[in-house]
Amino acid sequence: MSRTIGKSSIALTSPKGSPSRNRSNQDRTSLSKFRVIQRDLVYVIGIPVDIANEDTLKRYEYFGQYGTIKKIVINNQTPYASSSSYQRPTVSAYITFENVDDAWECLYAFENFSIDNTILRASFGTSKYCSSYINCQKCNKHDCMYLHHTGESADSFSTEEIQQNSQRFNEMTRPLRPKDYFNYKFVDNSKVKFPPRRLLTPIPESQGQIPEQKEELKQDKENDESPEIEVKKDFIKTLLEKSPFFIRPLVVDYTVNQSLEEQFDLCRSPIRLLLTKLRTESSFVCINGSKM
Repeated sequence: MSRTIGKSSIALTSPKGSPSRNRSNQDRTSLSKFRVIQRDLVYVIGIPVDIANEDTLKRYEYFGQYGTIKKIVINNQTPYASSSSYQRPTVSAYITFENVDDAWECLYAFENFSIDNTILRASFGTSKYCSSYINCQKCNKHDCMYLHHTGESADSFSTEEIQQNSQRFNEMTRPLRPKDYFNYKFVDNSKVKFPPRRLLTPIPESQGQIPEQKEELKQDKENDESPEIEVKKDFIKTLLEKSPFFIRPLVVDYTVNQSLEEQFDLCRSPIRLLLTKLRTESSFVCINGSKM
């Protein structure tokens, strides 16, 4: 039996008792080229180096608030140097939770989150196959975190897909929050450094948000109603209302034998000519009066 994984096809382990159960090492060697999503494993990048400590990250104000943690592995050998002078170098970490739901809630919480001007990004981690499993041997490591069974094809990615950061890999490892995410309740009101955890149990729409959230949304809505918007609304309202200074439309009688120019008396002399004429006549009277 075979399944397509990524762009390749590999042989899967048959159920116990099947004649093909005892396979050669070559049947599993192709598994070394694949990684499988682990939904109890969260991979976070952008963690400031000053808190990059297992005991610190296990505290409630950090990852401890999301649920019981089995293991934290910090990759602090190659800190990421920021291009900005005001940002500190960061590291990445793998956090393995006891429960899958806790990992989901942690992943959702870190969407669009930053701390100390540093953006933290979270995704589901992937795991490779244990070398003992690939070689058809028994693994003697009690706390081995690698895979000892063949993963689902939908959750498997070739190393090539991961390196190319394919769309399928992004969508599977970085699922977006549900649309009603902000209708989920906070676990509590404790002060935390990382984003507070919300329970993935939606509350009825009639109840809306919890009181703290309602007040916050109410303030945001009030802030959105800026004075500039109110002025525009009032201006539009006055345009729709009946103005007391209503000007009647111009009426022209086309039945009379007069042109528009005559009806509007457009042929009359402009005021400048009239004033000039009056001034000339006045000067003439004065001159004549002096002669007399």
